[in-house]
Amino acid sequence: MRRIVVLTTLAVLVLWNAKTTAQSLELMPGIERIFVDVQWLKTFDQNRKWSLFSRSRATVDYEENTDLFTGAYLNYTTPSGFGGTIVGRISTGGAGGDVGGHFFKAKESFLVYALASVAIDTEFAYSWFSIVRYTPRLNDTWRVYTSLELFSNLNTDGHVASVQRLRAGIDRQGYQFGLALNLAGLGKDYSTTDTNPGVFVRKQF
Repeated sequence: MRRIVVLTTLAVLVLWNAKTTAQSLELMPGIERIFVDVQWLKTFDQNRKWSLFSRSRATVDYEENTDLFTGAYLNYTTPSGFGGTIVGRISTGGAGGDVGGHFFKAKESFLVYALASVAIDTEFAYSWFSIVRYTPRLNDTWRVYTSLELFSNLNTDGHVASVQRLRAGIDRQGYQFGLALNLAGLGKDYSTTDTNPGVFVRKQF
């Protein structure tokens, strides 16, 4: 329980001190574990060609086993939405980097970010990461909030790991809440799987 309180507190402090153009904090209590996700985005020019996206997330199960991840995505995006990305990441399992290409589009009620990348390492590995959000307006105060996040990592032997995160709920002036489902599969034949349904509360600044 102490780790859960500490992780939640750290996430709030990181968010409070970030000087960015967009940021969010999500807390998801699930049946198997608690998930905390802090994201921020900073653009460096008026046309938003150069941007830095960062996220820090943590999971803690009810036996206080912890998993941490922090990633920074430096993007150059052309007017078409396509561009290049350099990724730096640190996690419980180690650190590394990736290079790849992405597609990004954001509208008033729709956002998509998709990245295909290759690891900068002696062993060949590649991954796919994408976020799709659809938030149609119901009235001046309320919106529908839906989000789908996908991640897959593969190497020369085949599948290594994959994650799917689904959110469905409502938004009231930047506060989102509803139902959540985190899924994971590990191994070449998905020999290890994990299902963590729950609820989520998210604040977008």
